[in-house]
Amino acid sequence: MKILRITSIGFEGGGSDNGIILVDKVLRRMGHTVKILTSNLRSDLPHFSDFEFKALDYQPHVLKLFYRSFYPNSYFALRKVLKEYQPDIVQLHTMSQVSPSVLFLLKKYPTVMTIHGAEDFTPSLLLWSFPKTCFKDDQYKLSGLNFSGWLHYVYHRYINGAIYRFGFRNVDLFIVFSQYMKNLMKVDHIESVCVPNATKLFEYEPIDLQSNLIAYVGRIEKFKGVQYLIESMPNIIKRYSDIRLDIAGTGPYENQLKLLTKELGIESHVNFLGHLNRGQLHDLYRRLKILIVPSVWPEPFGKVGIEAMSLGRPVIASDAGGMSEWLVDGETGYLVPPENSSAIADKVIRILSTPGMLQEMSLNARSRALDFDIEQHAQIIVKLYNDVAEKNKQ
Repeated sequence: MKILRITSIGFEGGGSDNGIILVDKVLRRMGHTVKILTSNLRSDLPHFSDFEFKALDYQPHVLKLFYRSFYPNSYFALRKVLKEYQPDIVQLHTMSQVSPSVLFLLKKYPTVMTIHGAEDFTPSLLLWSFPKTCFKDDQYKLSGLNFSGWLHYVYHRYINGAIYRFGFRNVDLFIVFSQYMKNLMKVDHIESVCVPNATKLFEYEPIDLQSNLIAYVGRIEKFKGVQYLIESMPNIIKRYSDIRLDIAGTGPYENQLKLLTKELGIESHVNFLGHLNRGQLHDLYRRLKILIVPSVWPEPFGKVGIEAMSLGRPVIASDAGGMSEWLVDGETGYLVPPENSSAIADKVIRILSTPGMLQEMSLNARSRALDFDIEQHAQIIVKLYNDVAEKNKQ
């Protein structure tokens, strides 16, 4: 099968891009031909794309908003790729650099779209796709929008969103990664199939009981809630004076978090690691006792937790979005209320102070992670490809 996958960026900038890379490796091992079309955003980084178009972010500001609805660069790039490659199936992923213009080229092609999270066409999550400059008080709520934010909201909600809906006539199947997202998309009048997210699992390794390392892995944005994890540290330090927190990732909120650690006087306990590759992440997971995923926003899935659990590391995560669908509270870790630093501290101390429970959670975490293996995920995706292709022949 000749597969064409389309997404916004061609470098590994987050979980969705990592997932594309991992699935593509499996698809190729299964004998399929895979090509990828992306923007050329951040051409200074290694790209996994086969075809590229000029990134929307590089366009003049006055044109950028208009191009969010119909972007000539992605449109003509895809038209050329379709003519030359003639794929059997097209799969769309993130669309922020792509725009709905490409949808109108896909009428004759079996097409699947994976909804990874907040996009212009997801009204329930729309505000989470806006830059923080759209908000008066950095709160992702309608009441927090400034004038520019309201312009963005009206444009994307009622104009760009309508264009997406019109173009969706050419999408045969929508895929989401959690039941939470399936229910949310149904509210937004998008019927979808839930295929739980997955990753390439690491090998299980027993926890080093002498370690007192906890960690966060992911982008450093305010809505990722890392500030609440940092604010939990003074209470944890009172009980465990040698506790260490490693923060792996980069993002626009990093400097504010560094200032927060200084204000709290805990700089010697917190280490900012920057971006880590998969090998470096493996080493971090091996050394830590607990991974914390303190998101404020409703994570569509939260795949990083599965990576840590595959080694047998318990996870403490916010009870937000789809994370309760892979984290079994009290068995593979704990769910805590979002924006609650005291709850994070309480659960960290509880796990660290009970070695027997820590080891039991470690085994439970490994067992649960086996349900989210990338090989199984890819097989389900291929079956859906075949179903869509067969339906289009009728």
